[in-house]
Amino acid sequence: MTQLDGRVAIVTGGAQGIGREYCKVLARSGAAVVVADVKSANETVDEIRAAGGRAVAVETDVSDKGSCVAAAAKAREAFGPVTILVNNAAIYHSMRLDPLLEMDIAYWRKAFSVNLDGALLMSQAVAPHMIEAGWGRIVNQTSTAAYMGGGSGAQYGVSKLALVGLTQGLAAELGPKGITVNAIAPGPIFTEATKATVPTPLIEMLLTMTPINRKIDADGLNGILLFLLSDAASWMTGQTLVVDGGSSFV
Repeated sequence: MTQLDGRVAIVTGGAQGIGREYCKVLARSGAAVVVADVKSANETVDEIRAAGGRAVAVETDVSDKGSCVAAAAKAREAFGPVTILVNNAAIYHSMRLDPLLEMDIAYWRKAFSVNLDGALLMSQAVAPHMIEAGWGRIVNQTSTAAYMGGGSGAQYGVSKLALVGLTQGLAAELGPKGITVNAIAPGPIFTEATKATVPTPLIEMLLTMTPINRKIDADGLNGILLFLLSDAASWMTGQTLVVDGGSSFV
C-alpha cells in the first residue's frame, strides 16, 4: 500500500460515498485528512479517528472562492501544507435529469459551479502549498458520463468532460513545479447517491453491458487513487484513468 506518512490531504465531498472511502484509505496510508464538505463530515472524521488516523472536518462550499481559501488555511493550521488534493465534490445525489433543451440555466450554472469551478477554486487555494513543498498530487473525479453524449442528466456529463480539460490545463501549468494532476473516470459505482439518482432498470442495463459484470461499491476506486499518489505514477500527468469494468468500449 502507498505510504503517505507526513502528507496532508484535502478531500472534497468526503462526507459520504466515494469521498468518504477516499478519506479513509488516505488515513490508513498515513496521511492527515481534511474532509471538506458542505454537509457535516463528522461521521467520516469519527470513523478515521476511531481507527487511529488523523482527520478534521471543514465545512466548505467549493463553489465559493473564499470558502476554498479558508479550507486550505484551516488545513495548514491543523496539519501543515496541503500536498494532496482530491476534487471529488459534485452535484450528483438526486440530480435533475432534464434534457439539455429543457435545462434550466440556473441549475446548469449551479452544476458547473460545483462540478467544475469547485475543482479549479480548490486547486488555486492549495497550489501555493504544493509549490512551497516542491511536491503535489491533484486528482480530479470525473466520470464515464463525460463520454456518453446527451440524454437525461446531460449537464453532469458535460461538466465532467470539461473537468477532463481542466485536468490537462492544470497539469501543463503545474508540472514544472513538481505537481501532477490526473483524473479518475469511474463507471457506475453503487453508492447511495447512485441508487437515488439512476433508475434501477438503467443500472441493470449498464451491468449487462460491462465485460467485468459485477457491482463495485464505494471503496472500489481506492487502489486507483493510491496509484496516482504513488511514486509509480510520478511521470504521469494530465491523464484520465477510466475505471468502469470495460463498459465504455463495448
